[in-house]
Amino acid sequence: MFRAFYVESDQETAAIVHEALADAGCVDIEAVTLDEAFDLVAARTNLPDVIVIHVDGTHLPRLHRLARIDRELPIVAICEERYVDAAHLAGAAESITVPVRSRELVGRIRCALRERKKARSRMNRERRMTDAIQTLQREKQDLERLVCVDALTGIANRRHALSLLEAEWRRSGREHLPLGLVMIDLDCYHSYNERYGHQGGDRCLALVCEAMVKCLRRPADYLGRYGGEEFMAVLPNTDAVGAKIVAERLRAAVEALKIPHEASRCAGVVTITAGFASLRVMPDLTMDKLISVADAALLRAKVAGRNRVDGDAPLVRPSRRVSAQRWQRFAPVHADPWFADRIPVFLAESLAAARAIVDALQTDEPRLYHSTATLSRSATELGMPVVEQLVAVVERAARDNDLQAAREAVDEIIQYVTHVQVIYRRPPELNDCTPEASASCSSVR
Repeated sequence: MFRAFYVESDQETAAIVHEALADAGCVDIEAVTLDEAFDLVAARTNLPDVIVIHVDGTHLPRLHRLARIDRELPIVAICEERYVDAAHLAGAAESITVPVRSRELVGRIRCALRERKKARSRMNRERRMTDAIQTLQREKQDLERLVCVDALTGIANRRHALSLLEAEWRRSGREHLPLGLVMIDLDCYHSYNERYGHQGGDRCLALVCEAMVKCLRRPADYLGRYGGEEFMAVLPNTDAVGAKIVAERLRAAVEALKIPHEASRCAGVVTITAGFASLRVMPDLTMDKLISVADAALLRAKVAGRNRVDGDAPLVRPSRRVSAQRWQRFAPVHADPWFADRIPVFLAESLAAARAIVDALQTDEPRLYHSTATLSRSATELGMPVVEQLVAVVERAARDNDLQAAREAVDEIIQYVTHVQVIYRRPPELNDCTPEASASCSSVR
């Protein structure tokens, strides 16, 4: 049951072709002009399984154009012997010379249809394989995202946090930048568990974690759960002064929650103690050195009475810092911890692409659309709809030749990717953490 197009020629040949198509199994045969064949194939609706066309030297360029529209669509060319090679080079799958021999034509058509059937079968098989591979990739990513998240708090678990820290340590070494770290301990947490129960302790951990992740304003900063009641805040490109500011901000945010803690030995509410450190990566240093320095500072803060911060990393002149109002201009992006090493890269690339768009707008170069397409695709994958919407505004303004609107949208993209706050914490409703699992999560060391 095949569908066929026949591009009309003389009546005698048309009758032979019609009969040959019917003999080859084509039940839907439509006689069309060459222009109609172009339009029908280009529309890609109700495509034929084979096209038979009578060509001469003047038809070869048009045959080539028709074959390029759908390279999988078999074309049987009827031509003089001198045009056989040219017809195949133009895209014909089969050819037959005039005068037409009906049985040979039937064989050519059947051969073309067999190849068409094989091609469709191959395409379907490849599509199924592609779908299966994409499904496996999605499942693999879902599993990777699941195993890197702490089930109770929704932030990066210890394994993932340390993996990110190691990658950041190497990057800081390559770029000769300081790397800051804050080690955090929930004060008198065991006493809290004994007083309020494990479920109360779980709720306390979740609330404290929620407050702390909001204190990390830069997209490269992230919070990880280091142990049961211990956390770590990783601060790329941060000197000791910056690490101390963040550590104090974390401490103040938790204290401001005013969660009652009657069993605390240092305050009547839940508090944290933090130790900070910042090192410039040197060949003779390892990541463990940064952790040990911050951990030693945490121990000193505990000995000094808790609910305080301490750190002895060498101070560096503080760099210029952006006003908090700029960070508050955009709604924060809540992202899965799995993206903690991807989003900062995307934002850096987006900044470079936005600047390239600015240059393209000034020179009216076609690379504008390549830059916007790259931005939009990555924004969709990483769940950053604001970037995607701004890119659409740029494209629409460029099509309307409204350069002023395009420049304003690009400037907004630059401001957004520079100042947006990214919170790496999976929403609680997405965490696979039942009350029973939560109880076990809170006791992990």
